Amino acid sequence: MTIQISKNITSRLMTWFEDHRRVMPWRGSKDPYHIWVSEMMLQQTQVAIVEKYYPKWIAHFPDVFSLAEAPLDDVLKVWEGLGYYTRARNFHKGAQYIVALAESRDDPFPKTYDTWLHVPGVGPYTAAAVSSIAFGYPAGVVDANVMRVMARLFCIEKNIATQLYRREVFSLMNRGFYDHHPGWVNQAWMELGSLQCTSNPDCARCPLKEHCCAHRQTKVSSYPIKTVKKTIPTRRSATFIIYQDRRYLMVQRRPEGFLGGLWECPGYTLKQASADKNHFISFIRKNHIKIEKKHPKPVLHSYSHFHQIMDVYFASLEGKWKNKDWGGMRWVNKEELEKLPRSRICIKLFDSIK
Repeated sequence: MTIQISKNITSRLMTWFEDHRRVMPWRGSKDPYHIWVSEMMLQQTQVAIVEKYYPKWIAHFPDVFSLAEAPLDDVLKVWEGLGYYTRARNFHKGAQYIVALAESRDDPFPKTYDTWLHVPGVGPYTAAAVSSIAFGYPAGVVDANVMRVMARLFCIEKNIATQLYRREVFSLMNRGFYDHHPGWVNQAWMELGSLQCTSNPDCARCPLKEHCCAHRQTKVSSYPIKTVKKTIPTRRSATFIIYQDRRYLMVQRRPEGFLGGLWECPGYTLKQASADKNHFISFIRKNHIKIEKKHPKPVLHSYSHFHQIMDVYFASLEGKWKNKDWGGMRWVNKEELEKLPRSRICIKLFDSIK
């Protein structure tokens, strides 16, 4: 039996959405660029955080052309603190791609789901969100909230983490717009999952409880079906604050890869929770680092896929810095340091030594 979002379900959803939708700086905008900015920021980030970053971003890069023309350092600096910096780098590449193909400055954007998928850094979620909200294209947005809602609404017995499940929900949503604007329907489903059908839902107030399979069977807690989460490993790192002639030595990560393009103090990270004395000695000898003292407390930080314990050392150089593992290096004063795009743990590091 093929499951189907009925017209009655969509109508009830939209009535609820009209009364409960949150006010957001980008909501209601038809500007594809503004929608694209918000959707790139919202991935794996809370709405409250994005509400702080969105106005600053628009002020710095008011349109796709200003973003495409900006140096990557400027892009990463404005993004600083949002995390998942690959998004910012891809956003920059995507803007350059759109500008390069734009037939006019007045109308540079793709219109359909499929054409948005050609833009670097744009996946199915973003392609559906921008094309549906900005252009009314009938493509369903499938995010974590929507997947959770659909699993409960139809008792879908599939692992939520699989591509098969995503494709099924995408197809399901594409058949459920009816005479409503696809962009508003997509936003309504996401809002329902964010405000109502949460990990701990208030089913009594849900506008779709009469249609919900999991609610009828009193099995709401059984959906969605998930794989067991893997234990997040802990990694140990060492970072060296090299300060000479009132300047800090900062090195820049290469553009691609984890935290690509960001600036940091020289150091290393091991895929283990314990310190390695031999690796430590090898690193400081190779780079002619002279240790002056160790900071009494390590800096702690968590990423989505590992926890980090960073040991901090104050040091100087016995010679010139020649390490080519990084893409660049600079000696900067405190004022110049603040202007460099840095990772959250690098910012924590300097906050800890104030």
